[in-house]
Order: sequence, then C-alpha cells, then structure tokens
Amino acid sequence: MKVSVNTAVFLHDIKNGKSQSECLQDLVMLPIDNIEVRGELFDEATEAKELEQIKVLCNNNAWGFFYSIPEQLFQIDQVNPNLSIYLQMANKYHIKQFKISKGDLTKITDQQLKELKALLEQYEVTVTIENEPNENGTIEAFQKDLTKIHQAKIPVGYTFDSGNWYWIYETPTLALTSLVDQISVFHLKDIKNKQTVMLDNGATDWRNLVKKIATDVPIFLEYDIPSQNLLHQIELVNSVIDDSVVEL
Repeated sequence: MKVSVNTAVFLHDIKNGKSQSECLQDLVMLPIDNIEVRGELFDEATEAKELEQIKVLCNNNAWGFFYSIPEQLFQIDQVNPNLSIYLQMANKYHIKQFKISKGDLTKITDQQLKELKALLEQYEVTVTIENEPNENGTIEAFQKDLTKIHQAKIPVGYTFDSGNWYWIYETPTLALTSLVDQISVFHLKDIKNKQTVMLDNGATDWRNLVKKIATDVPIFLEYDIPSQNLLHQIELVNSVIDDSVVEL
C-alpha cells in the first residue's frame, strides 16, 4: 500500500485559480494509491466537466476516487437531504468513497436511521463519517454516536482526522487508542500551535499513529503542501507504511 492524496495539498494553487483536475495531473507517476477531491473547491459551473476528467484520470492511473462532501450527514432532526444526489453522482463518476462530517444525531429517530440504511444499501459507494473539531466530535460523543450507528446497522465507515482533535483540546494519540478498531480511512496531518505544518515539524507523533492503524486503511495527506515539498512528504509516509508491512 502507498499513501493517498487529498486535494487540500494543492490549496495554494487552487486559491490562485488552478482547478482540482489540473492539480491532480501533478500526481501522475508519483507513488500514491488514491486521490480525494473536495466538494467546496469546485466551481459549480465546471464541476461536472472536472469530475468526468478526474474519473478518466483515476482510471488511467489505477487510483481510487474519493470525494469529500463539505456537509454534515446528520442535521439535528434530519438526515442530509442532499445525500441521494451525491450517491447518484458516485454512480455516474465511479466514485469509490465519500467522506462527510458526522453532524448531530440528537434528534434523529430510529425510523430515519432505517431509511438511511435502506438508501445506502442501494449504492456501491462507501460512505464514511469524520470527527469534527466541535462538541459533536469529542472522543466520548463520537464513540457514543458510532455505537448508535452500528446498532442500527448503518453501512458507514469512519474517517479519522488526526488534526481535528487539537481544536477541541484532545489528542490524536488518545483518540486513536479509543477508536482504532473503527477506522476505515485515515487523514494525516501534523499540527503545531493549532496550525498545520509539514510532517515532523509539529506536535503529532504521526509515525506511531500510522503504525497502529490496520495496514489496509488508506492514509491521506490532507494539508497544504508547497509543490517542492510534496514528493518528500509522500516518501516520508510511504517509508513508514513500508516499515509497518515489514514488521508484520
């Protein structure tokens, strides 16, 4: 397995007018497994065209196609009404996996969970929920909600964001200990004083985190990386992944 790349690594270029599909061209021939695009970084007028281009690019490079939905799955008293639109999008563009913030399950009923389960089971795309940097994303709250979701047999996975814990005064190391068996996707970043920095420049013991997760869990770089540093950051993580496989 190799590291994967979220288009957050190109944030500087995208803010300066480069599209996500153009940025992803820079990854061709690099040692990666999957790419993840971000819904909020598309221009609505050109998103459909870009998604088609990215579908082809993923097919040509044997990349898994992931998509980050900039919304919450559970919206207090309703399941996100846009979900079915995204699921149809997945079929059209061969998207393998969606990531969406968990949101608030407080007033979600058992019937709504049953309807969500039935909806998701109609599609092949995998949906994962992510821990947020707010009261819904604390270790305790997330464990509680995951238990409720699993008891309802909702077919969703879990994207562990290693950076979001710092904003709610918890640590990724403690969170990983509590949630490691639930993780299906891992978003990797290093944090210093609540700022994202290059790996090895922050407070995150990222190597230990990577070594503790299952070897089949995709690991995504998800932070702005200057173009001259991108290959080095990829190689850093790949070296730890390779070591973890050897240790098995």
